[in-house]
Amino acid sequence: MTKDESSSASQQESIATSEDLMAIAPEPQNFIERALKPAIYIPRYPKWMVGKPLLWATCFFGSLGDALFGYDQGIMSGLLVNEVFIKRFYSDHGGIDGTTHGINPNLIGITVSCLQLSAAIGSLTAGYLGDIMGRKRCVRVGGFIYFAMAFLQGFAPNLACFIAGRTIQGLGVGFLSMTVPVIQTEIAAPHRRGLMVGVEYTFLIGGYMLSCWIDYGFNFLLPKDTSWQGPYFVQMGLAFVLFAMSFFLPETPRWLARNGFKKEALQTVADLHSAGDTNDQGVKHVFMEIEQAVKYEATMGKVTYREMFTKYRKRTLVGITAQMFAQLNGINVISFYLPSSLAAAGFDNRRSLLFTAANAIIYTSATVPVWWLADRWGRRPLLIFGGIAMAVALSIMCVFNQANGLSVTTRANGIYSFVVIYNALYGATWGPMPWLLPAEIFPLRARSKGMALATFSNWTFNFIIGMSSPAAFDGIHGYYYVIIACFCLTSVCLAKFYYVETANHTLEEIALAFGDKAFMMEDEQVIADAALMRRPSVKAGGV
Repeated sequence: MTKDESSSASQQESIATSEDLMAIAPEPQNFIERALKPAIYIPRYPKWMVGKPLLWATCFFGSLGDALFGYDQGIMSGLLVNEVFIKRFYSDHGGIDGTTHGINPNLIGITVSCLQLSAAIGSLTAGYLGDIMGRKRCVRVGGFIYFAMAFLQGFAPNLACFIAGRTIQGLGVGFLSMTVPVIQTEIAAPHRRGLMVGVEYTFLIGGYMLSCWIDYGFNFLLPKDTSWQGPYFVQMGLAFVLFAMSFFLPETPRWLARNGFKKEALQTVADLHSAGDTNDQGVKHVFMEIEQAVKYEATMGKVTYREMFTKYRKRTLVGITAQMFAQLNGINVISFYLPSSLAAAGFDNRRSLLFTAANAIIYTSATVPVWWLADRWGRRPLLIFGGIAMAVALSIMCVFNQANGLSVTTRANGIYSFVVIYNALYGATWGPMPWLLPAEIFPLRARSKGMALATFSNWTFNFIIGMSSPAAFDGIHGYYYVIIACFCLTSVCLAKFYYVETANHTLEEIALAFGDKAFMMEDEQVIADAALMRRPSVKAGGV
C-alpha cells in the first residue's frame, strides 16, 4: 500500500468508526445553558460571499470589535484637555477653570479606569458564555452594550452618570476583547493566523487613531457641547455596524464542531476557504484535525478553572503574563495621558491633540509589518526585540523629562520624539503578540476560559496602570518611565526562557508543543495524514 493510500484509508477508517459529533456535544447542564445554547444553526450570509469575501468579511467583523475598544482607549485622552467637558463634569471637583490642574488625580484615574475594571469582569463572563451561545453572539451582546452606553455617556447630565455609563460599557468591551481574537484564530489558516490577528490589531490601533483625530476635529467646535459629544456619536455609529453584522456572518467552524453541528462546521470551513467545496482535499484534512481534536477533548469533559491552573498551567501562565506585560510595558501610560503630558510639557491643548493624532498614525502604520513578520519571524523573536528596544526608548524619555536646563521646546519635542519611537516599537511587537498567543495556545475545550483569563489579566493591569499613573507622575515625575522600562526587560526574559513558539502550526498541533496529546487517534498519524494530502495552497496559507 502506498503512503497516499495508507493516509486515505486511515482517514476513512477514522470517519467510518468514529462517533457522530452530535452524540458527543456537551449537553446543557443548567438553566443558563438551556436558555442560551442554540438548538439549530442556520447560516445567513449570501451565497455570493462564499470564499475569500466571506473570510475577509468575518475578519473585518472581528476587527471592528477591536476597533471599538481601541476607539474607547483614545477618546478619554482627548476629553481630558477639552475645556467644555472638564467644566461640565468636574466643576464641583476643582475643574471650574476648564483644566485638570485642580482636580484630584485619583478622580481622573477613576474616570479613565472604571471601564478597564468592568472590562475584566466582562471578559470572564464572556469566557463562560462564549462556549454556550457562540462567538458571534458574544460579539453581538458586546456591541449592543457598547452602543447603548455610548448613548448614555454622550448625553450624561453629571459625572456620576458618565462614570456609570463608562463602567457598564466596559462589560461590552470585555465581551469584545475576549471573543474577537478567538474568532480570528478559529477561522484562520495555520500560516495566516499571524496575518489575521495582525489585521485585527491594526484595526484596534486604527480605532485609537480615529478617536484621536475625531477628538482633534471636534475640538474646533469649542465652546459647543458637540465638541465633546461628537466623538460619542461616531462611537454609536461604529457599534451599530458591528451589531448589524453579527446577524449574518458565520459562527466559527471549531465552535460548531464542538457543539454538535458537524455538517455545518464542515460547510463553514469550505465556505471560508475553498468557495464552498466540501470535497476539497485541503478542507477535508483541516476538518479531520478539528474533528479528531473535538472527539479527544470530549473524552475529558468540560474544563474547569481549576484545571486551567493544573493541566493547562503553562499555557495559562503564558496567556496571563503576555497580557499582563502588554500593560506593564507602558502603552496606556502613553495612550491615556499623552495629550495631558504634552500640555504639561509646554504645548497648548489643541497642539497636544494634533501631535497625539499624528503619533497615532505612526503607531497604526507600525502594526502593518506584523501581518507578515508574525508568521515569518515567529512570535518570540518579536517579543524579545520589542522589549529591549522599548526599554531604551523609555529610559531616554526619562532623561528628557528630568534633565535640568532644557528649554520647554527641547523638553517637549524630545519627549514626543521618543514617544513616537516607543509607540512604533510597541505596535510591531508587544501590541499584537499578546492578543495572538492566548487565542492560539489553548485547546478548543479550554480556549474560551483561557482567553478569558488572559483578557482578565489585560484589563486588570490596564486598570492598575490607568488608576495609578496620575498619582505616579505627580509623585516621581519622569522616573516613572524607568520603572516601566524595567518591566519591559522582565518581559524579555519571560519570552526568551518560558514562552513556546507557535508560528506555522495548526491550533490542534500546538498542543504537542506543550507536551500534550491532541487527537483521538495517534497524534503523529493524524498530523502526517493532514499534511500529506493538503494541496499546495494550504501549505502556503490558503486554508
